[in-house]
Amino acid sequence: MTNLTKSILCLVVATTSTNDFFFPTTSAFSFQKLSTKQYSTPLISSTQLFSTQQQQSSFLPLDRAVRREVDQFQAWAGQCGVQAENGFCLAGDMVDENEDYYAVTSTGGARGSRVLFVPGEMILSASMVAGEYQGYIEKSLSIVGGKGYHHLYAQFVLFLKILVEYEQGTNSPYYPWLAALPRAWNTAVSFDGFCMTCLPPYLKSLCEVERTRFKGFKEGLKAFDYLSPESKQNEQLLKFAYNVVFTRSFPTPDGDYRIAPVADMFNHGYPDNVQVSYDQNGNCEVYLKEDVAPGTPLTLSYGEPTNPSRLLSIYGFLNEAPAAYCKILFTHPSQELKDVGYNSNRMLFYTQDGSISQEVWDVLLFSRLEKKKNKQDMKNAFYQAHMNGDQQTKMSIHAEFQEETTKALLRHVNHVLIEVHELTVKMNSFDSSKHPRLPLLLRHHAMVTETFAKVRDNLSAMLSYQ
Repeated sequence: MTNLTKSILCLVVATTSTNDFFFPTTSAFSFQKLSTKQYSTPLISSTQLFSTQQQQSSFLPLDRAVRREVDQFQAWAGQCGVQAENGFCLAGDMVDENEDYYAVTSTGGARGSRVLFVPGEMILSASMVAGEYQGYIEKSLSIVGGKGYHHLYAQFVLFLKILVEYEQGTNSPYYPWLAALPRAWNTAVSFDGFCMTCLPPYLKSLCEVERTRFKGFKEGLKAFDYLSPESKQNEQLLKFAYNVVFTRSFPTPDGDYRIAPVADMFNHGYPDNVQVSYDQNGNCEVYLKEDVAPGTPLTLSYGEPTNPSRLLSIYGFLNEAPAAYCKILFTHPSQELKDVGYNSNRMLFYTQDGSISQEVWDVLLFSRLEKKKNKQDMKNAFYQAHMNGDQQTKMSIHAEFQEETTKALLRHVNHVLIEVHELTVKMNSFDSSKHPRLPLLLRHHAMVTETFAKVRDNLSAMLSYQ
């Protein structure tokens, strides 16, 4: 294809009398595992990761400009037994000069209708991969755990799996899926050094978390003896594998993390309109959560719809959020402050009118009371009132400090606005062709500016009435 904009790539190879679209199920998902080398020793040895057969193959191209092979991916999915129903299609568009493919329904469907079935045999399951690699990943897991990432064992195992499959090249049964994935990423681990200098503190802190995790994964990879030194040192490849895992794997109720090809094409939406589930045989099924009209994008929530900065750092896109975190940061917040409401999901500025959530006021006041030695009795009274749901006492304390907290919040808002403005001026002075993620960051900064300007105007109006 030469023009992706608004093109519809229907996964249709046959239709039934009910107009359901489906993939043929002529062949099950099966493959022969291939050999690899234990590169840390001078001897070539087969492992249980693969059988001893080695074939000539070519590697997946990773250049940012490489086109995504979606047509071949669809044909492969059909051969594997994927079934699309109720008009399930893939739509193609250009976003920030990058290819974007996402799920839509061409016919619409009723709530509770199934739109997609993915056989369990083709799903990448962290628990199953860990079993397959047992005896070969323990050193790596120990290193990752030592970095404080025990909770990311599942993602690390999938990270290894993606790298192993990459080294098999066209011999990997997953090659058609890998070739259909993005090469251009806008996630935190993909930002260049200049982009990192253009981030306001909160977004920068989130991005640094992701980049530190990536470094931890690379450290763990050093102890995995079944990848070539070239692959371990290929920064572009490692970022590709990391991004694939963290943008396309999702937890399951049993604690596993899985990547289901084709089912990984649902874009983020809030509220979302599909639900993903797994049956007792490990097959993935996707159902509609509501009635949808023809042409409707099919979306899945990636979590935290009111935290666009988090979605940007992990997934690399900017969503139109109904609210955004107010960016008030505390280095070492007390447990009491957290109890009062210090949480990025609750301390919100609303994008439509600049209104302010109650948690912002509660946290701001309580943090100030914590610092006032002569106000500890009032701090304790406020905390107890909050924990007991005593709104009358809380509001009376708020009223006493209303002007002080309003001015403090206005100072914070003005500081953020000035900071983002300076960063925007800085970015506009550089060539975006050399830093292709700048347009996305500029939109993020514009969104912050628009919302915070509304909040500023509201606070200024409040002070004029006090």
